[in-house]
Parts: sequence; C-alpha cells; structure tokens
Amino acid sequence: MVQNTFAETNNVRIAPLKGHGAFDVVFEHGARFAYRGVTGFILFRHVITAPEKSALPELARFTAIPDDTVLVGVAAKRRTRPAVMRNRVKRLLRASVQAALWDAHAMRFHAGKTPFPIAAIVLICNIIPAKPSLLHLADIQPLVERIFQNAERFCNHATERQRTAESSSPITPVSKGDTA
Repeated sequence: MVQNTFAETNNVRIAPLKGHGAFDVVFEHGARFAYRGVTGFILFRHVITAPEKSALPELARFTAIPDDTVLVGVAAKRRTRPAVMRNRVKRLLRASVQAALWDAHAMRFHAGKTPFPIAAIVLICNIIPAKPSLLHLADIQPLVERIFQNAERFCNHATERQRTAESSSPITPVSKGDTA
C-alpha cells in the first residue's frame, strides 16, 4: 500500500500522506498539538486498533500501513502568499519531521517499541514571514520537536491509562444466594 517513501530514518519509514480523505481522517480521529504557529494532528496506532474504532471504514486504509511506517502530510494556509512561500514552508516542515525522527531525543518513546506508535502526522504552519528567505529550518525544527514531545507525553499517558484499566480486574457481584 505504502510506496514512494522519501526517507528512512532509525528504521522508521516516512511516506507521504495523500488525498483529502486521508487528511480528513487524521483531522477527525487524531490528537491535536499546537505550539507557536505550528499545529500538528497525530493519529496514533492505539486509536486505529481500538475495538470501537477499528470497525470504521475510513480507518481501514490506516490499518494496512506497515508497523514501521509513518505517513506525513504537510500544509500551509492559503493566506501564506506567494506560492513560493507556501512551498518553502512545506519543504521545511517535511525536513523538520525527518530531523525529529532522526533525533533520538525527540522521538525516544519509539525506542524498542514495535509497532511505531504514530501512524500518521499532518502539520500545518501558520507562520508568515515578510520574505521567503527569512524562514529557515532552525526556526521550524524546534517547534516540530516540541509537538513531538507533547505527543510523547500524550502517548505515554494513554498507554499508562490503558495499562491500569487492564490491570484492574472487574469485581464480580455476589448475589444473596451465593455462599463462598
């Protein structure tokens, strides 16, 4: 299903997220993280495999994604004019995602975990500099890394909640007629 991978970092493949429908699914079912002009919608694998959501037809395409692949979609608002600026912003977002996946500190929560906890990412940039040459990777990358750090906290918290829910055994009610 996933072809045309444009990068492979730390045994995690990055593939492009394509199509309006795929973006809509990530917007609807993903978690939203924002930091200083960059907004990220991250679709976690535990959401896809949740019993109540795994039967949804729009999530079916995401269940076919290999465990070591992350789909990445980037966008810049139309008010970011001219098109040269939008394209530069999108290139910088892709490069910063690749750098964040390469950086072990920003993505340490995937170490030793199979499958990779993130299935798809959509990043939207709202930063509008005066000239395209004034926007650099050094400006965008810390923002994206901060979004990944927030996603790491969210993912760890969600797995901790799931673990405590599984460990608490349900108490069976004892009726008046039962004797122990």
